[in-house]
Amino acid sequence: MDDHKYIIHGRPIDRLLDISLGELLLMILKVYEDNVILVDALTNEEVTGKMLLARGICLAKWLKSQNINLGDSVSIISENRIEFAVVPIAAFLLGVTVAPLNPDYTIVELKHVLSLSKPKVVFCSEKTIEKMTSVCADNLFIRNLILFGDKNYSHEKIIYFNDIIKDVTEIDEQFKAVPIDTKNTVATILCSSGTTGLPKGVMCTHDNMTTYVDISRMIMTHIVENDDPSDAIIGLTPFFHSFGFMLMFLNIIRGKKMVVIGRFKLNVFLDTIVKYKIRRLIVPPPVLLIMLKNPLTNQYDLSCIKEIRCGAAALGKEMEKELKDRFKVENVSQAYGMTETTLGVLTTEAKNKAKIGSVGTLVPGMMVKVVDEEGEPLGPYKEGELCFKGPLIMKGYIDNPKATAETIDKYGWLHTGDIAYYDKEENFFIVDRIKELIKYKAFQVAPAELEALLMTHPSIKDCAVVGLPDDEAGELPLAFVVTKPGRTLTEQEVKKYVADALSHQKHLRGGVIFTDEILRNPTGKILRRILKQKAIRLVKLKSKL
Repeated sequence: MDDHKYIIHGRPIDRLLDISLGELLLMILKVYEDNVILVDALTNEEVTGKMLLARGICLAKWLKSQNINLGDSVSIISENRIEFAVVPIAAFLLGVTVAPLNPDYTIVELKHVLSLSKPKVVFCSEKTIEKMTSVCADNLFIRNLILFGDKNYSHEKIIYFNDIIKDVTEIDEQFKAVPIDTKNTVATILCSSGTTGLPKGVMCTHDNMTTYVDISRMIMTHIVENDDPSDAIIGLTPFFHSFGFMLMFLNIIRGKKMVVIGRFKLNVFLDTIVKYKIRRLIVPPPVLLIMLKNPLTNQYDLSCIKEIRCGAAALGKEMEKELKDRFKVENVSQAYGMTETTLGVLTTEAKNKAKIGSVGTLVPGMMVKVVDEEGEPLGPYKEGELCFKGPLIMKGYIDNPKATAETIDKYGWLHTGDIAYYDKEENFFIVDRIKELIKYKAFQVAPAELEALLMTHPSIKDCAVVGLPDDEAGELPLAFVVTKPGRTLTEQEVKKYVADALSHQKHLRGGVIFTDEILRNPTGKILRRILKQKAIRLVKLKSKL
């Protein structure tokens, strides 16, 4: 099955890390104890490897004192901040699972995602604490809310993070990581919509993540293995997102500086690039688009940038060329991955030059194939569904064996739902999606989730949601709506109904189109491609009027 001539095999991984993430962090942070690992872009607060580990061990001891152990989970619902990184360190030391959550989730969304990981403790910021106190009564598995920052709130479940790690400066040298089964112990549960439907909890193991550390050492030698502690990167991509979380974690292992930005503001972002002489930008494409379009960028000398890498969303060929020309950067590349594949499984190795429009080649240790509708592997330049197999594939979706089986077949191949092809040099190019997900900026938006909400509106008889192509965002959610007889409804009313219940990336920015019926096939499946084409035509026509 796996020796078909059109199945591509990555070169063997040179595995060095047959240990848990906790053991790895204990070892690495002691080696890099004097290096500044995290910097707050606004306050300039610095945290060294020693401080990070000391706080992580202190928090681990506190969790243990609360009887939170191997097999339990904790969540973080916060914008990017220095304290965020302490939580996974503490959790991994104990074999506790980390389940980061989007701080923009609404109450409705929170109830769903909390039911997946059932965290015993949730770490919150001032931005999210009120939402979390309001959902505690319905989620009795949550014992405590740990609040980052100094602001006081009155609630019986709130404990202050600073009180737990107060005055901790030294590493407890006697502390040992809890022994675990690395191949089966779940390290993270990150939210993903998979190929369709409501958000699912993706379980990645300690072995998934240490495998990626070994892979990074092989393909990103100049990033991982250099002696310059000032080789800083920016921590802008949200840490609750798989891309942002893994970037944060891999940078800790790298022992270099990450400048953390909690909320994107172009002037703060550009100031950070200049101040820390950022040589390597690793960000999603929407950030790069803002840099290109906003005249503020012209006021900065960005000649320090030597390389631009991006992921989490597609980077168009024209934008790739514009970035090279504008910033005089020779190496602009993009990668392809999913939450379900731990991180990028197609990328451009540091030693290679990226091909325009390509998402790169296969990483070591993995297998990839492009298959036709019958599941047969295809040769070069033939378009089909992209499938992966290997040690980076998730353990599965938590408490959802049906969705897991629909995504990973009986032979262990993960079906991405993306259409791609590869050339003779095995560079891959993403062409289209067969999965129903809308990609708004770096966020996945499941049409089924929006449709389920819209169908609860008393005036809506039927509906369908599609992605409207957009140069800046990738796609914008757009709804086709059929109203019930005798009912009236406006576009603004429909938009508000969604905006009141769901987080910002799911809002109907593409608009609302009222129609007499929703196009479906004989089995009742929505004909999304036809509806999408119809939406594009109608929006173009509307813009001309």
